[in-house]
Amino acid sequence: MMAAKKLRFFWQNYFDDATLTVSSADPEYPVENLQNRWATWDWRSTGADSAGESIIAEFVNDEAIKGFVLENMNLRFGAAVILQGNTTNSWGGVPYVFSITVTHEMETAKRVVVVLSTLSASYQYWRITLIDLGNPDGYLSASRVYLGPVFQPKYHYQPRPTQARSSDPEIAYSGGGQTTAVKRPRYWTYELPISIVGTDGEAFADIDEECGIDTPLWICLDSTDDTTTVTSTIYVAFMEHIAFPAIVDGCLWESSLRLRQEL
Repeated sequence: MMAAKKLRFFWQNYFDDATLTVSSADPEYPVENLQNRWATWDWRSTGADSAGESIIAEFVNDEAIKGFVLENMNLRFGAAVILQGNTTNSWGGVPYVFSITVTHEMETAKRVVVVLSTLSASYQYWRITLIDLGNPDGYLSASRVYLGPVFQPKYHYQPRPTQARSSDPEIAYSGGGQTTAVKRPRYWTYELPISIVGTDGEAFADIDEECGIDTPLWICLDSTDDTTTVTSTIYVAFMEHIAFPAIVDGCLWESSLRLRQEL
């Protein structure tokens, strides 16, 4: 019998609503690209040798961060990512520091996924510092950042999710009756059976309302209790609305998540 998999949802991205400043940015790859929903829009630093680049997110209110994702990055094995939180935009004596060393798995996946071991205190300013001295690209880059809470259901999914590679070209017709196919990006689709109980139903309802089909999120399909598996995390660009029963009152019930991952 296959062991149940653990799920983690990175779904409420405070970073997307933050005011951003960055130590440097190529004019053609501005820092605003980090808040664009498409993971192919990069921010890039300037200079031939980026010894250290910082991205500062200023939130409207203090926010406690549990999950961090750096998507489509070009950091190499051994590079450092330093996450800091502070009450002011001053980084001399920082009350919260969390350091990450890029592993081979992160380098291959071009993704950093971290669940902080303890929930940090709430801070209005968060700084992400990337250090990769001598990167052969001549710049540091990433396409998306997640800073926010992490939800892990009490019950997990048992079967392996179904996965298919698809596309949805649009067919257009001219006045003379000729047909033209408009190509669309290819994507992976997933159908993810889940078991939901008690207050987990309320959390899934919040995710459905917050994300729905409009807002991307990250889902880690297979994680341990205190870390995530980088290569099993998918960036979901589209999630169908979840079908909920009329009443959720402590009962266990089954549903499915239908997800789309852009390629």
